[in-house]
Amino acid sequence: MALDQYLQIANKEKLKLTPEHYSLVKRTALYLKTRLPANIEVEDLMQSGLEGLMQASSSYDDSRGVTFDQFARTRIRGAMLDEVRRLSPATRTTINIKREQNAAISHLSNHLGRTPTSTEVAVYLGKDIETFEKERLIAQGSDSVSSDASPDLVPDQHDEASEPSNVLEKQETLDELKNLIGDLPERSQLILSLYYVEELTLKEIADVISVSESRVSQILTETATKLRARLK
Repeated sequence: MALDQYLQIANKEKLKLTPEHYSLVKRTALYLKTRLPANIEVEDLMQSGLEGLMQASSSYDDSRGVTFDQFARTRIRGAMLDEVRRLSPATRTTINIKREQNAAISHLSNHLGRTPTSTEVAVYLGKDIETFEKERLIAQGSDSVSSDASPDLVPDQHDEASEPSNVLEKQETLDELKNLIGDLPERSQLILSLYYVEELTLKEIADVISVSESRVSQILTETATKLRARLK
């Protein structure tokens, strides 16, 4: 869908969308494309992302306490991952990848006493981080991915986290964590955002802030250690 066509539809449906929102969809599609197999086309991601954007515009409620851009970004990414799922059915290879990754995550979680990072799982599986991230995205796309799905590494199994009392406790911890992150140095906050929210690789973050990849890894490790210690 071209920009002019997108704006025509937005105006017809009386949606408050701008060329900047179109650019957000395009950037997201190009970013995901670098982490997907060749059979996934940017145009397909763009189309599904624009549909997600328009759905976000028609259903946005500012009383939820999030900005429209934050809300739209989640819906756009979710719509694109749904498209990945549609174009990449759960073949035997995909199922094996999911099982392999979940087994590795489970083993490392038990060994480390915490959820492992993407890099740790990739090293354990003997794969480079780029290959691992591509496979992880495909494995996510083969599930019914909701627009609010978390990108965190977690095994595919039920636990007690969904119980009401545990949900409340988790929310309180998240609120405390947000406050702690707000007290971090600006650069540490930026690195956390680029790694966990924007999902950039260590190399990409290093290029953005002009430091070495090992320095980014060191800052992430030190920051995570400090946050864990203060949450205890």
